[in-house]
Amino acid sequence: MQSREAFHANDILPASLHAFLSISEIDNADFVARALFKKKFGHPVPDMPHHLVALYRDDEGALHLAGYSHMRPFGDVYLSGGSCTNGETLRRMQTHEADAIRAAGGVWYWLLKYAFAKYADRCDAFFGHCGAPRALEVALEAGFEPTEHLHVIAHWHKPLHPSIRRALIAKVHALGAF
Repeated sequence: MQSREAFHANDILPASLHAFLSISEIDNADFVARALFKKKFGHPVPDMPHHLVALYRDDEGALHLAGYSHMRPFGDVYLSGGSCTNGETLRRMQTHEADAIRAAGGVWYWLLKYAFAKYADRCDAFFGHCGAPRALEVALEAGFEPTEHLHVIAHWHKPLHPSIRRALIAKVHALGAF
């Protein structure tokens, strides 16, 4: 199992983002992401653990939510869902900051990379359910790959026998959209 030592976003994020962007897991996503999640999905944030937030620090030191993602443990896999970015925060950034984020892959790309590193030893694979073309493009760039089921994507971060992979895909596919 993973040691519970501090996991720092700077271990994952490129140096070009360190001065103004950080990613962290928080316990109470409702406190930070309620409005954004409601706007994007029409319902409250999930009430189970593993909420990731990307925070933007402006020149005056104020923090603004740049993105949110949820990682839900589901037996031997983690389900990536509820991911969204905050356009208002991205528009608030200075041009060079927004350019640096775009050049590095985007906010959601780094939320995924953070999750893959932070939770790698807690699961056998990560799965997503992704239908939006741009979101799928980012997910694939971050390390997900398509499965034989429309919209179901997987990130295989450890070697698994093909029959185990098929079983995990079937289990996740049986959930439907998540």
